[in-house]
Amino acid sequence: MKIYEYQAKEIFSDNNIEIPSGQLALSVQEAVEKAEVLDYKVALKAQVHVGGRGKAGGIKFASEKKEVEKFAKELFSKEIKGEEVNRILIEELMDIDEELYLGFTMNRSKKTDTLIFSRSGGMEIEKVAETNPEEVVKIDIEPVLGLQNFHLTPVAKMFNFDKKITDKLLPIVRKLYKVYKNNDCLLVEINPLAILSNGKIKALDGKLEMDDNARYRQPKLMTMWDEGKEDELELLGRQAGFVVIKLSGDVSIISNGAGLAISTLDSLEENGSKAANILDLSGGATAERVKKAVKVVLQDADVKSILFNIFGGITRCDEIARGVSGSLSEVPDNISIVCRLQGTNREKGIEILKDVGLEAATNLDEVVKKVVSTNQGGE
Repeated sequence: MKIYEYQAKEIFSDNNIEIPSGQLALSVQEAVEKAEVLDYKVALKAQVHVGGRGKAGGIKFASEKKEVEKFAKELFSKEIKGEEVNRILIEELMDIDEELYLGFTMNRSKKTDTLIFSRSGGMEIEKVAETNPEEVVKIDIEPVLGLQNFHLTPVAKMFNFDKKITDKLLPIVRKLYKVYKNNDCLLVEINPLAILSNGKIKALDGKLEMDDNARYRQPKLMTMWDEGKEDELELLGRQAGFVVIKLSGDVSIISNGAGLAISTLDSLEENGSKAANILDLSGGATAERVKKAVKVVLQDADVKSILFNIFGGITRCDEIARGVSGSLSEVPDNISIVCRLQGTNREKGIEILKDVGLEAATNLDEVVKKVVSTNQGGE
């Protein structure tokens, strides 16, 4: 789950990381009124959940009332990577000496948290990481051990900061790590973390992404969630009690487990097709739950076929088959259903499907080829 920049900065401020003065505006008039407090010398920053906002023209700098009004109108009529701008952060301009990058993220392959720091912050940080990786330091942190002083030593030494800056910078690193851990983050970053001409260091931008699995223990962050910015199908799935991932193909994968879904996705791509979405039934799915899942994926206009890949353990194949059978009246004629059943009560499930005119196989490759052929105009 992502939150907006202004919300991330609220959390930073609560943790004693300095941020510029600013206020949120929901209209052009509000933008002008709130810029007046800052003598109209402001940055107008579109609040969106996508990256690359600066390069896409989502940040404007003004020095007088007419400019504020003009830029606010432009931003409120703008789309950034498909996302409409419906709120703007009006923020005081800073006199910047240097822009840094500071972030923490989860490294799944190493099973560590990772501190990322660069003295080349700003809009070109991705390019810097690609073309000059030596300018970016990455330090793995064992989650049980947590951030220690020896993790911070390379940051101070590698980039040759003087003692005054180091004494201000390292406490900010510790505070941001606290934000990262306490909010169950997958990612938290400040870009740029600016060294100002007066010697202060402030977070001029902020990004925070929370692990969806931690929703139940992050009530404050949940109040910041903007449902309107979430993919409609994924939101429908969540409301129905499923994990749904929207993709770009035309086959809906319904499985009982994330690993099974990914293997199905890989098999589809190997056979020249792509998934429109993935829905995870989880274990022990009932017929009613299967029917509810079918209703969800049918809301995806890209779907041409629904592919069930079920490996029955605590999930019974006959219960899945009853759910599929009970859903057929709601499935349009132009959408096909293909089933792979393996495991508990497999034979019984196959018989149930045969009774309603559906064939089920036990081999994944066979059903994938069947669904690809059907989508390409086969029977």
